Amino acid sequence: MLINNFAILGLSLLSIFFATFSHGTSYNLQSYSIGPGATNNSSSTTYSLQGSAGEQANGVTSGSTKTANNGSIQTEQLNIPPAPTLSNGSGTYYNQLNFIIATGGNPTDSTFAIAVSTNNFSTTLGYVQADGSINSTQVYQTYTAWGGGSGSFITGLTPSTTYEVKVAAMQGKFTNTNFGAYATASTVGVSTTFSVSPNSISIGNLLPGTVSTSGNLTFAFTTNANSGGSVYVSGVNVGLLSATQSHTIPAFTGNLAPQSEGFGIQATNASQTSGGPLTLVSPFNGSSNVVGADTTVPSQILTTTTAINGGAANANLQAIASTNTPASIDYLENLTFIAAASF
Repeated sequence: MLINNFAILGLSLLSIFFATFSHGTSYNLQSYSIGPGATNNSSSTTYSLQGSAGEQANGVTSGSTKTANNGSIQTEQLNIPPAPTLSNGSGTYYNQLNFIIATGGNPTDSTFAIAVSTNNFSTTLGYVQADGSINSTQVYQTYTAWGGGSGSFITGLTPSTTYEVKVAAMQGKFTNTNFGAYATASTVGVSTTFSVSPNSISIGNLLPGTVSTSGNLTFAFTTNANSGGSVYVSGVNVGLLSATQSHTIPAFTGNLAPQSEGFGIQATNASQTSGGPLTLVSPFNGSSNVVGADTTVPSQILTTTTAINGGAANANLQAIASTNTPASIDYLENLTFIAAASF
């Protein structure tokens, strides 16, 4: 019998790969490595984690003003928005600033968050909320929601304070950018100015049955108060008092012409340079011989519901005497005009 002996040999094949540094005529990568694998899009209710395998790791390139990261995740991120445009309303805003976002060429469905500081972002004061207030939570909204080309307002600010504002962008998960460069603007101090001239005025001689009218008082009123303000009038004698005759021509509201005696005030010619408008307040807004009575309690004679520049108005005094009114040269009333603003 012929017996053949076979020897079974096991061969191990060793695969060997040779790597060379990536290079070309204009660049040479001295070292690189393959990043580790990871789970894709792990998430919880508050956090999400994205990983990838087989891309270049490390190799962050940075400079004094810009930083570039390697990898596909970096390419998902949006452009960092430039500094926004800030305005203090041409020097009128004392507790707010207007901002207009610069989108940085990002897609129209991008959203933006706005950060605020008062110390060049050594610390962050907070983030602008949808209602314009500042809070610790970042709020992302579209360019349109932030007011588009007209912008929106940061509210609740402190007068005479400098603020810095910067913007970050996002378009879904893993796309949010760092905050970009910041813009600077300052709120102004609160301001109200008011004057009345002249400080005395004469009605002239009073003839029985005839309404006499004084020349004009002139008012100048300016305020940067968001809710505007008002001018008030009050009197001491509530009419024209003659101390020597112990007689008062009483303050009256209405048409003086048919009255036997009366005294009143009429406001006219309200105007403004900007803002406002400044308006006349009843019962002092009559015409012809229709007047309003002064009282010892201040009453509105002029008002505006918004900030106003160059507010101006006039007022005259009118009186009528009867045949029974004692003659005297000392009939007078001391009027006080007060301006108050609503900040």
